[in-house]
Amino acid sequence: MKSNLKYWLFKLKYVVALAIFVVMIGFVGESSIVNRISQNQEISRLKSEIDEYNRRFEQDKKTLDALKHDPEAVKEVARSRYFMKTDNEDIFIVEDEDE
Repeated sequence: MKSNLKYWLFKLKYVVALAIFVVMIGFVGESSIVNRISQNQEISRLKSEIDEYNRRFEQDKKTLDALKHDPEAVKEVARSRYFMKTDNEDIFIVEDEDE
């Protein structure tokens, strides 16, 4: 019986080695497939965040350029962002209860 077991282990040594290799590459270690998938998801999330920051940067750059050269833009930003008003008008701020 013992020699029969040794025979099968000797015959299947490449299959066992391959199975151990697949487990090590797939699930164990810093460069495993599972870690690579999570890192790729993190990279795509960070790239979308970078795109959002670039979009905001361009929008703020245009607003800043308009503020430097156009006095009407200063009034518009003051009214919309900081709720400032002129002497002869009233401002009503409506907020949602959900927020």
